[in-house]
Amino acid sequence: MKKALSTLFFAAIMMIGGAAQAQKIGHIAVDQLVSLMPETEAAKKEIETFGQSLQKDLSDMEAELNSLYTQYRQNEAMMTELRRESEQKKIQDLQSRIQEYAVRAQELMENKRVEVLTPVLQKAQDAIDAVAKEKGFLYILDSSQSKGVVVYAGGEDVMPLVKAKLGIK
Repeated sequence: MKKALSTLFFAAIMMIGGAAQAQKIGHIAVDQLVSLMPETEAAKKEIETFGQSLQKDLSDMEAELNSLYTQYRQNEAMMTELRRESEQKKIQDLQSRIQEYAVRAQELMENKRVEVLTPVLQKAQDAIDAVAKEKGFLYILDSSQSKGVVVYAGGEDVMPLVKAKLGIK
């Protein structure tokens, strides 16, 4: 009985080991792939243009603040107490608006990055999925250095296959 169980156990281990060896596992540096895609450059330019627009608005607001503060300093001695308080309040309000704008601009920039890069990332993912299905990969792992997902890349590098699928040389 013991011999039959041990034979069965050994056979099961051999089958599991054989099945594991038959599974194809590949890897690809997704960050590198995305950087090679022509759509990425257009996306970067769109994000940069949007950022410059936000930065110009912020610079205009800061210039307005500087002008307001300079006028205040020049005329402060001639102002009544009530006028001085009113001008200080205007300066403080503008400072608060600038801070709020800067925070909101950061949020808008992040939203723009997501909006513009999502289609690029989806196209890369679709190509990876297509290669995986066509070539029979069970898993394709992201070996990008920024992800830290793959410590050892011993499987097949599918970068050439995905680049071909996307028409990238």
